[in-house]
Amino acid sequence: MSTNCEFVLLMHSDEIFKPTNTGRLIADILPGQTHVFCWSRTEPAEDLLALLNDERRRCVLVFPTEAATTASKPHEVIYTLPEDGKITTFILLDGTWKQSGRMFHLSRWLDAVPCVQLPDVLVRGYAVRKSHQEHYLSTAEAAGLCLQMAREPCVADALIDYFQLFNLHYLATRATQPPIIGELHLRMLNYR
Repeated sequence: MSTNCEFVLLMHSDEIFKPTNTGRLIADILPGQTHVFCWSRTEPAEDLLALLNDERRRCVLVFPTEAATTASKPHEVIYTLPEDGKITTFILLDGTWKQSGRMFHLSRWLDAVPCVQLPDVLVRGYAVRKSHQEHYLSTAEAAGLCLQMAREPCVADALIDYFQLFNLHYLATRATQPPIIGELHLRMLNYR
């Protein structure tokens, strides 16, 4: 699929080969609009910095705004995305919730990037890792909300369906059973 917005997956090194990682689902659905970088506290990739400074882009950091506004250096919060011709580029911190918090607070080179307030409309469905906080989402769930906010509902639906399929297959694998093939599989076939 394709979309008018793009994603930057800023991956914690522990997350790269985890079977529970949902960031890769975004790259599967949107390979042409997904950029992946390994996080570094002090030495971010030059390509990443160039992307962040590209004047044709509106880069926004996806992180709970409660934390963003109370950080030692508060981030600006964006509630709606203007339609001004810029490429909206969502930066997703891809790691556990604890790792993502650490990435957010220690990445001084992200201080000038505003945070986005995501719509609160998605039913949380991450069956593999459980969160103790209501605003903590998997990377794929957060990307689905970003797509809704960017007025890309068809792509958002495809990503959320793919995420649910991932959960179904992962849990079946853990139970050493084949997944039950159903309506979700048929819907995924229609996205081609």
